[in-house]
Amino acid sequence: MSSIYFGNEFIIVKPSYKQTNEHKHNMLHLFVGNSVLSMNAGNETIVGRLIILDKNIVHRAPDGDVKYFLFIDPTSHFADKLKKHYINEYGFYSSEDDSLSSEKETSFDKIINILALFFGEDVFMKKAECDPRILRMMEEIDTFKCVDKKVSDIAKEYGYSESYLTHLFKNETGIPLKNYMLMRQFEYAWTKISNGCKITEAVTDAGFSSSSHFSDVCQKLTGISAMDVMKELS
Repeated sequence: MSSIYFGNEFIIVKPSYKQTNEHKHNMLHLFVGNSVLSMNAGNETIVGRLIILDKNIVHRAPDGDVKYFLFIDPTSHFADKLKKHYINEYGFYSSEDDSLSSEKETSFDKIINILALFFGEDVFMKKAECDPRILRMMEEIDTFKCVDKKVSDIAKEYGYSESYLTHLFKNETGIPLKNYMLMRQFEYAWTKISNGCKITEAVTDAGFSSSSHFSDVCQKLTGISAMDVMKELS
């Protein structure tokens, strides 16, 4: 089973799988290889020990020995920093720098320390340049207070129409509210499963209609086929 760490600004994955289906999602990607990685993303072939992809770029998992990779919240300061200082006009960055993979120890605490040394401690900050109403809403979603809610439910609680809230959230964060909620539902379900909860119970508690619905979301987020997702979680 792949090892996963959920942080507030990013998800770290030490993958047990080697191949994924072609996919895209609303999160940025950062891949670190034990050796040189190669991947096709969009219309580009990207090679490096460190590869960073912007959100919504069609890709598969890199060829090569992936040490770990990150899904990065596009609303985070980390994402802003990568887009400002690393990602080029084609939506990616690559480097032969092995600073992120040189350590033999691969505990999540060690990986987080290495990321902080390489990119700076400020990557762990939440994005502050956002409407206070949206920040409060994101905090509720991040703490799993909305896993069983729909966008319409949240809109009603805040006194907005669903269409207005959908527009406001995307305008402030750059991603649809529904997709942001799905990321946290996925985190909630995976965490419960990793802690020994039965799959059916975990996905239901997370607000998914069925195990297959959860698998479909996993496939969209990670590119793993529905069958492989359930195999990973068994």
